[in-house]
Amino acid sequence: MTSPSTFQELLRSGRIAVLNDSPPVLTAYDSDFAKGIPALAEFCRQNPRTSILVQLGFEHETDAAAERLSGAVAQFREASGDAARVIVLCNCENECAALGKRGCETRFIHQNCFLDERRYRPMPGKRIYDAVYIARVTGFKRHTLIPAELAPRLLLLGAFSYDFEREYADLVHQRYAAAHWVRRFSGARISEHLACAKCGLALSASEGACFASSEYLLCGLPVVDTPALGGRSVLYPPEFVRSVEATPEAIGEGVAYWVANPPDPQEVRTAWLQKAQPHRQAYEELMRELTGGRGIPRFPHRLGLRTPHGCGLYSRAIQLYLAMKGLWMRVRP
Repeated sequence: MTSPSTFQELLRSGRIAVLNDSPPVLTAYDSDFAKGIPALAEFCRQNPRTSILVQLGFEHETDAAAERLSGAVAQFREASGDAARVIVLCNCENECAALGKRGCETRFIHQNCFLDERRYRPMPGKRIYDAVYIARVTGFKRHTLIPAELAPRLLLLGAFSYDFEREYADLVHQRYAAAHWVRRFSGARISEHLACAKCGLALSASEGACFASSEYLLCGLPVVDTPALGGRSVLYPPEFVRSVEATPEAIGEGVAYWVANPPDPQEVRTAWLQKAQPHRQAYEELMRELTGGRGIPRFPHRLGLRTPHGCGLYSRAIQLYLAMKGLWMRVRP
């Protein structure tokens, strides 16, 4: 796929979103930011009061990942004449440190705090599955750590996305043939699906914030987690998460613990919201800073997330406004 060559194309493709129009505040994931540098730089040269919030789609604790993003930020600054402010929203303090020492401005604002809790809630239901795993069927999600004997009591939500993942997907499908699979699902039904399970699984060794890990908790499910880079554990209420070694035996024991000791779903949800609140406040303070107190604090959001979100509608409304005014490439100061 070719990179968008104009700011309009970036908007239409959903690679960036507009959080505030005057002064402009944009948001993009790290990979989309890097691919859109020429178009973003041109826009920012014409609109030097622009701020860009970069969200992290994968871990940036390691030197290689931090070097890659800091290099993209440096490239953007050179191309834009350092006309805009770039702020990386980090999912853990290690990312703040790794990127900060490489010259990036950072804020410790975990992206899962932007999940809309109105779309995720505990629901009554018969919890017929011991565990549920929401995950694309790809190698880094490490499905095969799930004990094979758990398959008849396992709910798997997700499918593979790319041809190179097919071999792994076939292996997983064969290993867990007795599991209940939901390969395609509507975001509106996530709460309904999770109401059928007793705990959620988070098994990757490295990823980003991991939306699913917080979706479980918002829906009242405790979590069995393995240690990982990327900061997904930042919003974990520790009393509702079992962090175990990345072995089938330890994961099986973690699941068995929650089956035998089910917590109150509302308490799980409330505990997660309390962990998320400081990050939401930090974001709102940042937005007030960037907009001189005039900006409405809309949450940044990847428009392709499986559930609708207010920011998506807000961003499209601003895009329509700009289009009608003929200001795609020039936002009023």
